[in-house]
Amino acid sequence: MYLGLDLAWSAQNLTGACALDGGGRIVDERMLGGDDEIIDWIDNLIEGPAVVAIDAPLHVPNETGRRPCESELHRVYGSRKAGPHSSNRTRLLGTHRAIRGEELATRLGDMGFGDPWSAGDRTLLEVYPHPAIIEVFGLDERLIYKSKRGVTVDDRRHGLRTLSDLLDSLSAADPPLIGASVAVPDDARGAALKQIEDRLDARLCAWVASVWGHHRGRVRLFGDSATGHIAVPIGRFGETSNP
Repeated sequence: MYLGLDLAWSAQNLTGACALDGGGRIVDERMLGGDDEIIDWIDNLIEGPAVVAIDAPLHVPNETGRRPCESELHRVYGSRKAGPHSSNRTRLLGTHRAIRGEELATRLGDMGFGDPWSAGDRTLLEVYPHPAIIEVFGLDERLIYKSKRGVTVDDRRHGLRTLSDLLDSLSAADPPLIGASVAVPDDARGAALKQIEDRLDARLCAWVASVWGHHRGRVRLFGDSATGHIAVPIGRFGETSNP
């Protein structure tokens, strides 16, 4: 089983969740609330080996600055506008009063999930969508679909439609991602647009988990077990060229 979570910074906000079976079919997809709900969702879906990929910092030992995996990722993808934000304990605890990804990773560890260097059959991956999308679909730079200064609602709708089409192209990939297309209504905005974004990001995370399960050699691990990692699928998978 391959699961993806677009983890919200706070349990007050919803988290996108997606689960794929071994053949790449979406078997469950929903929005989840607090950590207990997330853990219950995972526990009810899995019985044996599994990979969970999460878009959130899962291990942040540094008090300040950025993690080595973020520095490495920035060196490779920064010029393509896909460098990650800096994660450190001072910033995350000061802003969110918790490092939610770490707390969730600890609970998943109790369920047998280890980092990519562990020897078990349950693996926990940290994923960052922007470089993954660039690699998988051969884009020149980051796809614009998230809320950010200077990005309009129309920009986001266009970007989300493009991302939905790109993910649809993975139905013919190895491994595939098979599920109904995600529509982006012309009047979508605000919370509705955010839920579409979270849903698509969760699909991407679940698919990256599947890549790890099927073709581990095509996933590059930035960072290490001691300081944190970010997993990026390497090489072209999708059939759609630059939007």
